[in-house]
Amino acid sequence: MRDRLVSWLLLRVLNRLAADTACRIGGGLGVLAWRLGIRRRVAQDQLTATLGLRGRARARTLRRSYATMGASFLELWTVGGPDGPERHVELLDPGWCDRLAGAGGVVFATLHLGSWDMAAHAWAARYGSVTAYAKEQHDPAVDAATNRRRADLGMRVLLAHRGDRTAAVKALRLLRDGGGLGLLADQRPARGEGAEADFLGHRLLVQAGPAFFALRSGASLVPGFGLRRRAGRSVVWIGRPLTGADENDLRQKSCDGMSACIAAFPGQYFWQHRRLRGEPRTDRATDWCKGLAWFR
Repeated sequence: MRDRLVSWLLLRVLNRLAADTACRIGGGLGVLAWRLGIRRRVAQDQLTATLGLRGRARARTLRRSYATMGASFLELWTVGGPDGPERHVELLDPGWCDRLAGAGGVVFATLHLGSWDMAAHAWAARYGSVTAYAKEQHDPAVDAATNRRRADLGMRVLLAHRGDRTAAVKALRLLRDGGGLGLLADQRPARGEGAEADFLGHRLLVQAGPAFFALRSGASLVPGFGLRRRAGRSVVWIGRPLTGADENDLRQKSCDGMSACIAAFPGQYFWQHRRLRGEPRTDRATDWCKGLAWFR
């Protein structure tokens, strides 16, 4: 009971902070975690294995990555407060987004880069809502509190459970009715799930959901992400729909595009999540320049 009261009081205090203040505090905590070496070896190894960064260049990139992740964590708890981050997010090219939203269902393939919650909010604020297809976090209390904040941003969280197809069926119905479905497509799938693709220059198991839902529902598969401009301020970019000959081809094009986005903004990517587990680099050189077509 005491722990719950302390958590409630802490979240109330955080909610009273302005978004930029919370981001600066979170960024400082993130840098502290970097200096203390929390998951630093994992992040260093992955950054070197994928982008080839070493020495000072790698240290600068990781320092910013840790600061970005700390800012994203605290920023979420200021939603709905006196000066929450939802007041300071810009959706780029809204005319293009209007055309996209009017064409039917949309599957958003996004990634752990910048501020992904603000990316979802920017779409929901203009078009009513967006559904996030996700799995439960390890701590049920934190998961419930996080999802309440996301509901305040106009997000509906559709939780997927292993072996249960109910959530997938709901997602397909949503897309066929013209809704928007967002997936963090760079998350490593659980053992026994996912499909192989070249991602960041390595042959990895990646999420099968984006390509699967798009092809099965007839929805557009669209890349997009929220980029942090400065503390408490973000901008959201939505790309053009991807096309593919089949599910494997569509999945690979999505991974090429994500690789290009990460290479363009490595300091805002979440390198602390273990994605490479001893997999060697691929013989095929990933043509990340093709992924840059996302930005056109």
